[in-house]
Amino acid sequence: MNQEQQIIEQFKQAVLHNNTEAATQYLQAHPFLVAGINEPWFSFDTPAIVAAAAAGNREMVDVLLANGADLHARSSWWAGAFGVLHHDHAELSRYLIERGAPVDIHAAAALGMLDTISTMVGQDPDVVNQRGPDGQVPLHFAVQPEIIDYLLAHGAIIDMRDIDHGSTPAQWAVDNPAKCNYLLERGAAADILMAIKLGNTALVRSLIEAGPECLLAQVGHGRFTSGDSDGGHIYTYKIGANIRPLFLAATCGNTEIVELILAHSSIEQRFLLACMQADQAAVHELQEQYPNLVASLSAEDQSLIADAAWDNQIGAVQVMLEAGFDADARRDDGSFTALHNAAIRGNVEALQLLLSHGASTRLTNGYGGTALDSCAWGSVHMRNQTGNYAAVAETLIQAGASLPQSASGSSAVIEVLVRHGVPN
Repeated sequence: MNQEQQIIEQFKQAVLHNNTEAATQYLQAHPFLVAGINEPWFSFDTPAIVAAAAAGNREMVDVLLANGADLHARSSWWAGAFGVLHHDHAELSRYLIERGAPVDIHAAAALGMLDTISTMVGQDPDVVNQRGPDGQVPLHFAVQPEIIDYLLAHGAIIDMRDIDHGSTPAQWAVDNPAKCNYLLERGAAADILMAIKLGNTALVRSLIEAGPECLLAQVGHGRFTSGDSDGGHIYTYKIGANIRPLFLAATCGNTEIVELILAHSSIEQRFLLACMQADQAAVHELQEQYPNLVASLSAEDQSLIADAAWDNQIGAVQVMLEAGFDADARRDDGSFTALHNAAIRGNVEALQLLLSHGASTRLTNGYGGTALDSCAWGSVHMRNQTGNYAAVAETLIQAGASLPQSASGSSAVIEVLVRHGVPN
């Protein structure tokens, strides 16, 4: 990384952490930053002004505007560009509109601008299904019932899937019960994970009765993938990667739904639930009844330890290790082990626990990265606020991890690597 790249990276960190003082200083000290203020330097090929707006920081937005940022700037994301109004900060959006930000059908839908939408539809009726950010359509952005009703009345397709995540408006709204339930009332397709997340026991029961195989659903598999895209189904981000109906019900704390699903579940599923709940007594009881239970588990089932490490569920990781799970279990040779997942999230306690049970620091994932590489990448791109990436890097190195050829990652991780002789 040359000096100019380092300065750009430091500027990016200032913007991402809403440090207006530091961002101002960098812009004043380095004219090339001002000249490139609209370059797609940020994640997903995003300009600074779009990244700042997405973070909801008006002060940072003002700093960037004062240095020439363009309110018409958009990301160059392949699935559909994001602009300064494509986020959940309505008050900031209205301020940006006053400053001259262009309003498209997606922003208008999100902000409840019915008159604007009506004008757009009058000019082009097909706009109700127009692709926007991530390839979403206006229904993905609409929140208010009157906007949803208007779009549907004018031809919006209720279950149209976006391009990047292959997910419907109702699935995108799974964490917004009011919108999700309203879309279901208007005829949107339901699924078992949605029903569980909404806590709708009657809907869960009807879906099981209509097709018990729905309980085999899993985020990232079958119908819950993003199709031809690598973006991952939206449930990966709103519910959890690889999660299954029984585990989701337990996580949501809905005892009635858990009992309903358990009545249709195998011994293996009961055992895995006990592991995820760190219920040591239940795990021991089931292993006494079925001595070869762990050995009989599929690679997919054993990889549950990797999911627990990702979520920093220390108790679950420990129970699984003590039950005989392979510390390096993973779905296939191209996926992440528990150690990779702990490293990419900065989960130092889970990482230490895995290392103490023989987890390998040298195994690589499908991208060719070791756990230490995962730590460096995660410290920049994942930025888990509760993670300690520097401690993870130090722990991995002390455990014998191979050092990279050059230092990368957050400043804290780079400092650790350089201290151990890795060139910057």
